[in-house]
Amino acid sequence: MELRGRVAVVTGGARGQGAAHSRALAEAGATVYALDLLEAEGEALAADAAAGGVDLRYRHHDVTVEESWRVLASEIEREHGALQILVNNAGIVHSASIADETAAGFETILRVNATGVFLGMKHLWGLLAVRGGAIVNTSSVYGQVSAPGYVAYTASKAAVIGMTKTAAAEGAPLGIRANALLPGTVQTAQLADEDSSFVRQSTPLDRGAEPAELAEVVLFLVSDRSSFITGEEIRVDGGFSAAGFTIGRD
Repeated sequence: MELRGRVAVVTGGARGQGAAHSRALAEAGATVYALDLLEAEGEALAADAAAGGVDLRYRHHDVTVEESWRVLASEIEREHGALQILVNNAGIVHSASIADETAAGFETILRVNATGVFLGMKHLWGLLAVRGGAIVNTSSVYGQVSAPGYVAYTASKAAVIGMTKTAAAEGAPLGIRANALLPGTVQTAQLADEDSSFVRQSTPLDRGAEPAELAEVVLFLVSDRSSFITGEEIRVDGGFSAAGFTIGRD
């Protein structure tokens, strides 16, 4: 229970990677606020956690709405006085090329994936500074490389990397560390319909990651075991980056 006594916030925390992060942090002893728009999934996650004896609280939350962040910050300050862990995991994706993307579509992706990360850090920064803390912002390997047909998504995930580095520099004097998590393909419901042949062709480990495997990395990054790591881009992609993105298989 190495995170006992710490308070954590996970956005997009009701399913997929976010649910895995929320469960792992709670099972390590943290009090976890799982934020999401998915009420049924969030309530079910919280009920399952309570049955297991861990403290995981679902809150209906829109990462793009500043008032939602103000309400959350007030609740955490009132209940706990400080925050030690922020995992900005919420994100959306759609496919469109530069020629086909619309301004509205581009701005929607940026609003959730990038502005949502900024607002989380902005409104919880003061609580993180009380006793120091750790931020993990979910980017993607596609924040570093090209992904034809995903212009808005790549822009948003590159923005997350840039903000994370700035947060690391600004946070260091306050005892706040910030790192970016860069997954490759993850086996979640959002990717259930994706062509698995692409995963096999592009990933040396021949599969996508399980959400629990990403959660283990998040646990490390928010724990004292990573106390000298900040401002980094942590790729968890099964060798996708190392292989140059073109590995082929018979």
